Amino acid sequence: MAKMNEVKNSASGSEIDRAQFALLLFGLVAPAITFAIAVSGLSMVAKTAALVGLSALYAFGWLAALHRRGLSAKPEAADDIPPAPCVIDGTSDNIDIGSFADSRTNLPNERAFFVVLENQLAESARSKDERPLSVLSIDVNGFDEINKRFGHTTGDRLLRFVGEAISSQLRKMDLITHFGANEFNVILPTANATVTAEIVHRIKDSLIACPFEASEQEAIKVWLNFGAATFWKDGDSADLLLRTARRRKLQEKTGDTDHVHSFDRDYVN
Repeated sequence: MAKMNEVKNSASGSEIDRAQFALLLFGLVAPAITFAIAVSGLSMVAKTAALVGLSALYAFGWLAALHRRGLSAKPEAADDIPPAPCVIDGTSDNIDIGSFADSRTNLPNERAFFVVLENQLAESARSKDERPLSVLSIDVNGFDEINKRFGHTTGDRLLRFVGEAISSQLRKMDLITHFGANEFNVILPTANATVTAEIVHRIKDSLIACPFEASEQEAIKVWLNFGAATFWKDGDSADLLLRTARRRKLQEKTGDTDHVHSFDRDYVN
């Protein structure tokens, strides 16, 4: 009987080792899967949901493997088990996709921003200078005045307009998010400071060429404030990168941040 139990435990351990080996292989190909999702033609919310689901699936696999090993291994061997690299709480069955989307703009929200940025930071940390990563923080100049002058409904339309304008100038792998009153934060994988500056220039040009129609009688030239931070050079954590980008955004603002340039529709056309 003792010999039979020994064989059973040995087989169970082998099965668990195979499961862990499969998870390690999954971890090796995960960057390729992440990149494929980033450059796909999916919407921003769909990309975020796919990346979150991928992280949750990986974490759930590790939890299942640890649970099975806990049932078969001796108590003293438990310390040898590597911790599960969980990115989010819970399993894929409990994911509420709506909790990763901003209701005003339908863009990914703050929670999605940090989930994706943490994953991108992990990838850049492995290769350092070979895989740069930058963060952009953007807000609308004079947004409060526009809200007071034209109403909150127009303000919400403006946010969607700006979100679409920014998105149109980003690469497929980039992720734009919205949180706060009028703040857009963008993750730019593989982008160094030079590439980031080029993207900012394209966004500015697109808004100059396309004013926002605040009403039937009036169009508004939209000005944005930008701040950027690059991984390693400006910080090595998500919080530090975002704080640096926000600080630089504030430094860019001039004394007339509440000034709105508007003109008649005839002049625009």
